[in-house]
Amino acid sequence: MDRAERAKQFMPFDALAGLQEALREREKEAEEERKTEGGQSEEDGVIANKRK
Repeated sequence: MDRAERAKQFMPFDALAGLQEALREREKEAEEERKTEGGQSEEDGVIANKRK
């Protein structure tokens, strides 16, 4: 097996094409929702959820 063929075995593989981009987009949307829900920081939300 030549080097080029062997190298293909170790190339990154994205089994779910587009998943990372979709997750990043959802993360941005969630962050915007958090900002519009009263200006709580992420840490404040975590603390409030633990108190419930």
